[in-house]
Amino acid sequence: MHLMSPSAPIPLFDRFMGRLPEQSGVRLAPDEALRLSLRLDLTRLLNVRNGLSIDQFLDGAPTSLDYGLPDTLGLSAQSASDLQRWQQVVARAIALYEPRLVQVRVVATPDRARPTLARISIQALALLDSELCQFLFDAALGADVPAARGN
Repeated sequence: MHLMSPSAPIPLFDRFMGRLPEQSGVRLAPDEALRLSLRLDLTRLLNVRNGLSIDQFLDGAPTSLDYGLPDTLGLSAQSASDLQRWQQVVARAIALYEPRLVQVRVVATPDRARPTLARISIQALALLDSELCQFLFDAALGADVPAARGN
């Protein structure tokens, strides 16, 4: 275990702003620090909307100025083809903006309790000290505010 320090993985936007985590005395193992950083960055990524259409995002060449997801409000969690579109959008966003994750698998399913939401499950691998470790992340996307958790 180590104390979270400036050398620990820092979330993307915190790195841009030059903010370092406050020294709280919380001790995180390297894999815990990586998982926390990935969870924070994926939560941000899934909560930001860019100005592109889904087709522009999937077929075009988005840049860092297009960070986030396109507007997916037109997609229905009750439609198999729309769930597949959500999978493509999320996988593309991860490929573009979260290079620490490899062998990414995204699965979208309808939320049984809330029919307007799609449940997104992300399974991927992340490199930590020359070893690949598994990363799992779940999120809800749709008309309601996304709710995300990862491990």
